[in-house]
Amino acid sequence: MKLTHNRHYETLIYIALWLLVIALYTLGTIRSRSMISTSPVSAEILTRMVLTLIPFVALFIVHNWVFIPRLLFCNKLRTYFTCTLLTLLIVWAFQYAHFMHEIKLHPMPQNFPPGPRHLLPLPLLLDFIFSLLIIGANLVIALLFQRVEDKFERESLLKANAENQLSYLKAQINPHFYMNMLNNIHGMIEIDPIKAQDMVIDMSQLMRYMLYESSQPRISLSSEIEFLKNYLRLMRQRYPADKVAITCDFPDEHHTAGVLIQPLIFLVFIENAFKHGITYREESYVSVSLRVANGMVEFNCLNSNHPTPPSHQPGIGLRNVTERLLLIYGDSCKFITTSTDTSYNVNLSIPINETPHDNN
Repeated sequence: MKLTHNRHYETLIYIALWLLVIALYTLGTIRSRSMISTSPVSAEILTRMVLTLIPFVALFIVHNWVFIPRLLFCNKLRTYFTCTLLTLLIVWAFQYAHFMHEIKLHPMPQNFPPGPRHLLPLPLLLDFIFSLLIIGANLVIALLFQRVEDKFERESLLKANAENQLSYLKAQINPHFYMNMLNNIHGMIEIDPIKAQDMVIDMSQLMRYMLYESSQPRISLSSEIEFLKNYLRLMRQRYPADKVAITCDFPDEHHTAGVLIQPLIFLVFIENAFKHGITYREESYVSVSLRVANGMVEFNCLNSNHPTPPSHQPGIGLRNVTERLLLIYGDSCKFITTSTDTSYNVNLSIPINETPHDNN
């Protein structure tokens, strides 16, 4: 749509310039004829104006609709310059023949004072200069609009590429989530089969959210909070309350009304908190909080930190969400992690209702 509008604007500019040329030619003719007390407008004047402008208009049409799109924009530079030069010569030859014909029809009076002899008559020189100006102005305008079109096309490609990357990263996050949840349920089956059945039901609700609502580009913050609450409730069923403390602090719907975010932005941090911050050998904790303030959604996830085996390799979840944040929000979000011997803290601030960047 933008490219079509640009073409319309370019055409309007050409029409305006040619109307200006016709108006200036007409005004110049009227002025010169009024000085010699001759009728300013006549059929002869209109005929002469048409014959004078036809070569320039033909030159413009051929250059603008043939040479520029089919030669210049196709990188056939040598052919473009050759054809343009030949067209200029052909137009000038026609103008020369027309000039000589006019001289024969309207010879100079015998008593006309002689002037300096020029190698090229001044009208023909002016015609050639005007032809060059037409070519130059047409070239400048066409290149400017082509640059704008290239910019829009490049931005469209970058946006499409970013959307493809986001879809790929979200596709990776979903299996990562299912794998963790199935491992949790598998571990609970041997400990408490009844609770494992309840976990399956809770997981089905989470899967419904991930399959349907999270497929949208942006969702309401209240929906995402409800999903996180269900996830935390599911995790409470797995871990004993005397060994693992799970707390959360979420704003009510009054504070989240109208706030839209990218889906599944916070999930990976909470998953990692349970995966790497919980152990049955020591008391552990996970604390999740979220608030809306100063035009930002501020998320915090704090969990206990336990030594990990040297062979432990970080999963794809954290790497994927970091890439998603960069693609979606660029430098407008703040992502800070703090690690000590006993705790690991994630602080994430994202702008409210901000659309993805073009350079994502």
